[in-house]
Amino acid sequence: MLASEVLKGLSSGEIISPLKELYSENLDEQILRYKDAIESFIDYYGDQDIMIISVPGKCEIGGNHTDHQRGRVLASAIQVDSIGIVAKQERYAKVIYNQLSINEIDTENIKYNEAKKGTMESLIHGVLFGLHQKNYHVGGFNAYIDCAIPRNIGLGSSANFNIMIGTIINYLYNEGQIENKYLVQIGRFATNTFYCKPSGLMNECVCCVGGFIKVDFKDPNSPDICKLDVDFSKFDYALCCVNSNLVRSDTTVDYDSVPAEMVKVANFFKKDVLREVSYDEFMKNYRVVRARVGDRPALRAFHFFKEEERVLKQSEALEKGDFNTFLKLVRESGESTFKALQNIYPQQSIRCQNIGTAIVLSENYLGDDGVVKVNGGGFSGTMLAFVKTDRLKDYVAYMDSILGKGSCHVIHTREQGAIRVL
Repeated sequence: MLASEVLKGLSSGEIISPLKELYSENLDEQILRYKDAIESFIDYYGDQDIMIISVPGKCEIGGNHTDHQRGRVLASAIQVDSIGIVAKQERYAKVIYNQLSINEIDTENIKYNEAKKGTMESLIHGVLFGLHQKNYHVGGFNAYIDCAIPRNIGLGSSANFNIMIGTIINYLYNEGQIENKYLVQIGRFATNTFYCKPSGLMNECVCCVGGFIKVDFKDPNSPDICKLDVDFSKFDYALCCVNSNLVRSDTTVDYDSVPAEMVKVANFFKKDVLREVSYDEFMKNYRVVRARVGDRPALRAFHFFKEEERVLKQSEALEKGDFNTFLKLVRESGESTFKALQNIYPQQSIRCQNIGTAIVLSENYLGDDGVVKVNGGGFSGTMLAFVKTDRLKDYVAYMDSILGKGSCHVIHTREQGAIRVL
């Protein structure tokens, strides 16, 4: 369908139903957003036959810093998403991302470029290269991508972009037949090898699959994904995401130290990752581990083992509808990230400790009416808060007064992963 015809259908209400399934509120705003994106596509590329892709962001509920050690995680897709307006073209891939023009890419000449590492161009190259290596069809396209997910705050913006590019190729050239597990693996490959940043599999997995999911990464080539049937509305709690307003790009060294130190402990036991080490063996040798490897790596390993257990207990509690036990476990996870994992603030930062401030003041303000924890990689970015609904309005206002207007957002989970909307 031509882009102009899609615009008419949005205006007349004829093609609104797919959007109603994705967005539980602010539907009128979303319709305007889609119209603006399509109009921008036309401005850049002309009136072409288009496809529309939507990919969600993510929030991590349990399993903080466990995925890169082949552990378990509990996470949810969220309604904050990116949308891609896409059309086929011969050979070349051209992407406009939130008005940013990314250099055109020759899909018949995909290779690693050292000078491009850390750029969005490198991520596109990495995804296309990974797809080609697995013998999938790859070709050119024009894309205008509107991403509502803020970058560098732990809501999966980079993984979202990887999955968006992979999903575009999936539907344009592979009839939507590429399995999720391969899109996830290729997304991580692009981040690790072309973008040159270490990462686990969780973010790509949640963005790709959607829903409220428990994932076991014991076999990273075939993660075990279990969707949970969870309706948060039954529990009289809202889920909030609090932006610390501290950009994580300044904390790369701190972030990278977490998997590196966990691996050091695994290597002590002659293993590659902590999942291959038993908790009993670790605790039996704890004195020697801390002497040989250091206290912080040992504490971070301790967090890993306990967080693994919590993911299983959290999932069980949610499936039973035992929200009080779930909240208790979330609180334990938050305490472990503070005390053992130590990913609350950059290690050299004395003055700027935004996440720590948000957590401590939230706990003081909410008391027994909510629990909080860091979201994602940590050191900056965002914090999650489960808040009783009758305290929600006041809590949002309070956090905005501490961290700035618009810092606290009520977020809604999303059942759908990366999908073709139209």
